[in-house]
Amino acid sequence: MTTVVEPEYRTPAPRPRRRAFDKKSLPARYSGQMLYFMGAALIAGAVVHYPINPSLYAIICAVGAFVFLLGTVVNEFVLADERPVLSQAVSLVTFSLLLSFGVGMVGGGIQHFEQFPERSAWMTPIGLLMSYVAFVAKDSKGRWRHLVSPFAASVVVVSALVWLGMTALAGTVASDSHSHVTGSTTKTPAEQSQAPAVQEPPAKAPAVQEPPAKAPAEAEHPTKAPAEPTEDGHTSHGH
Repeated sequence: MTTVVEPEYRTPAPRPRRRAFDKKSLPARYSGQMLYFMGAALIAGAVVHYPINPSLYAIICAVGAFVFLLGTVVNEFVLADERPVLSQAVSLVTFSLLLSFGVGMVGGGIQHFEQFPERSAWMTPIGLLMSYVAFVAKDSKGRWRHLVSPFAASVVVVSALVWLGMTALAGTVASDSHSHVTGSTTKTPAEQSQAPAVQEPPAKAPAVQEPPAKAPAEAEHPTKAPAEPTEDGHTSHGH
């Protein structure tokens, strides 16, 4: 009598799971913060240098805003533990963009104060106020009551002091740069009137081909043919 041996069923070996993306890892946090700072740096340079080349720095400003918004998406949506709802997402993106311009105005105004003193004098305090308002609206723990808090009052005072100080320095820097640039070349009207007029060299007349020079003596009187000899061997001379 034979016994039937049932086949053994082996459970398949579990497949190795892919390593889950670590939101708290160093590369992830570095990428998010790098996008923030790079976007703010591009905006900072663009808002200050805009009058030099509007078309170029408008493009740089748009690229900086895009990079900063990309950093917002990475930090607030991808790396965050909880994703915000649609209304929160729209508000987050809007105030993040406002924050980027505020930070850019502060950084650009301080860095390029010597090149653009008057422009930097009003950009820096406005950017400081803009950045605080945008951060309060963007932060998850921020409330509108923080805009009327003692810290908000200190931000307003600091912004006012920055405006007054930079405005005073802007007048000094502008006058010094103007005197250095124009001091060696600018003359008073009296000095300009006494200065001798610089005469331009006269234009050269077209070359006139002169007739060939006459030979001395012979050129004024035609050469006489030699007299023919006479029969007595003397030459005849005309008198």
